[in-house]
Amino acid sequence: MAADMAATGRTQGRRWRTGLGKSVGAVLVAGALAGLVPADAAAQGAESRTTAPTGAASRTTDADGAGAMRRIDAFVRDRLDATGTPGAALAVIEGGRFVHQRGFGEDGRGRAVTPDTPFLWGSVSKPVTGLAVMQLVEAGRVNLDEPVRTYLPRFRLADPDMSDRITVRHLLTNTSGIPASASGEIGDRYDNAPGALADSVRDLARIAPTAPPGESYAYSSAGYAVLGALVEEVSGRPFGTYLHEKILDPLGMDHVVATEQDFERERVTPGHRSFFGVPVRFDAPYDTAGVPFGHVGGSLRDLTRFVRAELDGGRLDGRRVLSAKGTADTQRGHVAGSVGRYGLGWSVGTLKGTGERMVWKDGALPGHHAMVIMLPDSDRAVIVLQNAYHQLRAQEFGDAAFGAARMLSGASPRTTPTDPLALVLPWTTAGLAAVLLFCLGPGPAPPAPTTRGGPRPLPAQDRADHHRVARHHADPRGAPVVAALDHGRHAGHGTAVDPRRGTEPGDRRRARPAARRGACGPCRLGPTTPADRAISTGNPRSTIAERGFSHVY
Repeated sequence: MAADMAATGRTQGRRWRTGLGKSVGAVLVAGALAGLVPADAAAQGAESRTTAPTGAASRTTDADGAGAMRRIDAFVRDRLDATGTPGAALAVIEGGRFVHQRGFGEDGRGRAVTPDTPFLWGSVSKPVTGLAVMQLVEAGRVNLDEPVRTYLPRFRLADPDMSDRITVRHLLTNTSGIPASASGEIGDRYDNAPGALADSVRDLARIAPTAPPGESYAYSSAGYAVLGALVEEVSGRPFGTYLHEKILDPLGMDHVVATEQDFERERVTPGHRSFFGVPVRFDAPYDTAGVPFGHVGGSLRDLTRFVRAELDGGRLDGRRVLSAKGTADTQRGHVAGSVGRYGLGWSVGTLKGTGERMVWKDGALPGHHAMVIMLPDSDRAVIVLQNAYHQLRAQEFGDAAFGAARMLSGASPRTTPTDPLALVLPWTTAGLAAVLLFCLGPGPAPPAPTTRGGPRPLPAQDRADHHRVARHHADPRGAPVVAALDHGRHAGHGTAVDPRRGTEPGDRRRARPAARRGACGPCRLGPTTPADRAISTGNPRSTIAERGFSHVY
């Protein structure tokens, strides 16, 4: 019985998605594919291709004073306004301590953002995972150049021979041959059942590698999921528990998020996604299966403590989590990346306009963006956390941190022009979808359920659900709506969600419907009637991930 319940929990966590329908979904996917670039790569592009310097050069005698911080604040505020980001937090570190911190705007519940406001960090989780692996290396329990299957025998790709040759180092440096598209197999599961991470790694068995191990670079969140599972196997602890015991708690990161319990305790606020240029709240559950590559989070103060430890060779306030040599190894560029070089979880390059060595990482989840830029040679760093994200404007989101880092070093900030596609594509896609819907016309009405005495009326709760959905769809403001009806009452999709408000209170942890492929078109969430499919609308989490792309970078 316990095993059956665990299996059910894992199944229910597979996907948290709904869709318009196959035809409209195809149009939306086709439109969105034009902008699919991992956030990390997009930010690297922003750093190498930024244009149009703004403002006069900032080389002044008060570069370390309040005047410089006011200018940095003003620049970041301007960037937030440009991208329509409702809220953000900024920290500046110098000489091993933070010298400036600032909150901007509001969180997803309308409260002022402060240094204690929790965010999700996206791929800034990867350096945390890299540190965890290096701890096991220094403890003699893992060898970077041993095959992964030495420690994680269940790891396998579609090509068994290549699977046997992939080493721990290959995974850390994104040179394993696992394609970037494999992230779609493990991303956006929202699976918090026991063994969720191990299950996601098992599902990689159907992924074919695109290159022999060690031959080429391909940014891979899937590879970091495997590393998380390896840490679990070697340490005998759930990955989030290991992080708390060995890294997060020793560093005094008191409000960090690495488990579902942390997520609920810290009451992580919803992020925002762009809907026709307007930020719309997006409230998703936590994803335990995604912690190694994207779902670590916490406040600005928490991330500041982690970065201070990185700048000081793996220690903070007398507590050491990694040797200075091991820390330096994670921050060294081991392989050529898409732009610059890649270390063991960190990107490595040069800050444009200053020539300084830069160790950095950015990450994005639907509704959240985070960036850390360290300048180790001058013992400085900049952190920017934002509660919004737009894939087609990824470079603009990176401008806030890159510009602040340049200003901190006495250079002029730069900005990225808005990609016209980001402005035109939503309207074009909506127009094509409207034309397609008009051409297809309404589907046949389902036969009404009958009894001997004639049509059988709907139960009271079903009538309430139908009225609720109809009322949402008739909303003249035209906000996107997910009509997700409870499986037990009406063969639909879990919970009713209005993106203007997020998930109904208390629903985030339970919004983990079963993913039965092929049962309900793009959403794959169980049997529905034609009428259910007709009233189901687009998922704020695009069906792109179901086509082999991940939202987590």
